[in-house]
Amino acid sequence: MLPEVSELQDSDPECSQLSGGWQLTRIWASASDLPDTFLTDLRDATGAPVLAADILDSSAAYVDAVGVGTPFWDTWLNIDSAVGYTAPGPSPFDEDGNYLGDGWVDPEYEAEATAIKERMLAETLSGTAAATAAVAWALEAGLSPAPVAEVEAALTATEVFVEDQFFAVLNRLGIDA
Repeated sequence: MLPEVSELQDSDPECSQLSGGWQLTRIWASASDLPDTFLTDLRDATGAPVLAADILDSSAAYVDAVGVGTPFWDTWLNIDSAVGYTAPGPSPFDEDGNYLGDGWVDPEYEAEATAIKERMLAETLSGTAAATAAVAWALEAGLSPAPVAEVEAALTATEVFVEDQFFAVLNRLGIDA
């Protein structure tokens, strides 16, 4: 659909027969490798709403979506894990290689991680606001989403593999995945 996006050449259709004619495609590139206008370009090419998840090593995901008439929205799945990708935690060993113990905490890192999480939350939707935007997106897409509270529960759950959580979100939005 977007031949000018070279990253799509290596994409894999994951589930070509989702409910309602929806398609799921895995793109083997990070969101930063894609054009800034990727979602809107895809929406314009298909004439349909688009939802994407940038999966971080199965631990966290940045989810963003755009509708034809509904505004762009985004949120994090497993945001606490996502913080670790932005600012990796310190080593539990001192400069001499001594293990600092299971309970060791670096107060500087904890403050940095808290600030990063606060910034991430300020830049994206979370909780009820994210669920409300997701339900509005799904309704515009012609789907039958679960109530806002159930969508919020799926968005805020924590799964060992964030892909499982993402599929739960899709299901709550009305895409049988």
